[in-house]
Amino acid sequence: MDFDMAASREAERGAALTGDGVDIAARVAGLRAERQWTLQETARRTGVAFSTLSKIERGELSPTITTLTKIARGLGMTLSRLLEVPRPATGIARRSITRGSDGARSATSACDNTLLCGDLSARRMIPIRTRVRARDLAAYDEWARYDAEIFLTVLSGTLILHSQSYAPTRLAAGDSIYYDALDGHLWTSEGEADAEVLWLYSE
Repeated sequence: MDFDMAASREAERGAALTGDGVDIAARVAGLRAERQWTLQETARRTGVAFSTLSKIERGELSPTITTLTKIARGLGMTLSRLLEVPRPATGIARRSITRGSDGARSATSACDNTLLCGDLSARRMIPIRTRVRARDLAAYDEWARYDAEIFLTVLSGTLILHSQSYAPTRLAAGDSIYYDALDGHLWTSEGEADAEVLWLYSE
């Protein structure tokens, strides 16, 4: 789901957004350097722990959407701006294509995520394909919550959407849901197969 495990848990070294997308470690470090902020100052402005920021910049931690949203806000930008891969302006209608095996990949202990069509600037939504490996809420350290709207459709498997305001919602392949991400939420898979979902994060 959103990359919903709290960023205090480490992913595999080098797992942070790889593929045809932004190098999030270099991006965060570069934006911090532009502002001439120390890690301590960045931690204060973003609300993300110093140790977490340090691991993200070293490529030792794959941040969740929740954490990336905090970083973006602290840097005074939107999440889509933080994740965009700059490309030359062409002066024609914009479009972006992500082939089946491409996309910027990120993994946490709960989910495997692929950021799609990440090379457009000033996007109004962020499309993500996710395989949900979590089977229990214990896979998460905190509820995901951010100022955005989410549209999700289940591609395969069975997804359970947990919410702080609603009873758990079971979604099978072909089912869709649209919800306000300000409400704390988490995703788990039900059954032997991991749920595969395609979701849009709209700021």
